[in-house]
Amino acid sequence: MRRAGLVLAVLVALLAGCGTGTGDLRLLVPTEVGGGYDLTARTVAAALAEQEGEPGPAVVVVPGDGGRAALARLAAERARPDLLMVMGLGLLGAVPDDGGGPGGLRATPVARLITEPELVAVPAGSPYRTLSDLVAAWRADPSRVVVGGISARGGPDWLVTTQLAAAAGIPAAAVRYAALPGDALLPAVLRGDVAAAVTGLGETAPQVDLGTVRTLAVSSAARSPRVDAPTLREAGVDVVFENWRGLLAPPDLAPADLDRLVTLAEGVRSTAAWRAAVARNGWTDAPLSGPAFGAFLDAERARVRGLLAATP
Repeated sequence: MRRAGLVLAVLVALLAGCGTGTGDLRLLVPTEVGGGYDLTARTVAAALAEQEGEPGPAVVVVPGDGGRAALARLAAERARPDLLMVMGLGLLGAVPDDGGGPGGLRATPVARLITEPELVAVPAGSPYRTLSDLVAAWRADPSRVVVGGISARGGPDWLVTTQLAAAAGIPAAAVRYAALPGDALLPAVLRGDVAAAVTGLGETAPQVDLGTVRTLAVSSAARSPRVDAPTLREAGVDVVFENWRGLLAPPDLAPADLDRLVTLAEGVRSTAAWRAAVARNGWTDAPLSGPAFGAFLDAERARVRGLLAATP
């Protein structure tokens, strides 16, 4: 067999222990098709498929209950080294309070992969030409401004919306936020069902490129090279926020299996497919592995719980 690249070598070693081929690796997506988790999972799969002589892993969509269905599925497959789940900030709001692992998750942290800014987007024909226009209308009559996102309560789209409203002086109780499936948000924006979308840059970039939506601002501390838009701070709202995504494995994973999965995640980041996706989606590589990722999950879980407690 010809010598393959690092990721393929790790996959072979990983799956040889459970008697399967690399095509039997599964990547769980905890939300509907079309959102950021789905995009990240398919990017990981494409990066693995880039390697010589092996098929890409199966992407298995397990939506339901704000991500709890997929988390329960992962927790039930204890110690399995051939299963990964894409996760991120949005899932921490769905974790039950009795969770026993890092971030309250009944899972094994593998790696954080990327960070991503959120953006505020409107239809190309919207009367809101700037973020100031949108905020002025929102302040004047909050009942008439519906903001759409993919996240449920506690997720990144909801968090940015609530922080944006607070910074603009709009009462939390007056905010009308509509959580929509990943493949329904942009159609809702284009139909005018929502006044603006607050969502991840990666999911929205294709429509920005086509000119069907216009970005009013991005949530990162600095401007994104991916879109021509000011930051929220530059647009007059003192909010900085970045979403992130990573990988979990089932609980009770053997140390050797965890080491292999961590190496797998690190190898994915070295592929051409991954590098192209990072540039295309406006992501930032943000590697953090193993125990350090677990400590990060604990801190993020505490932050989300605090924000949820402070918002009606």
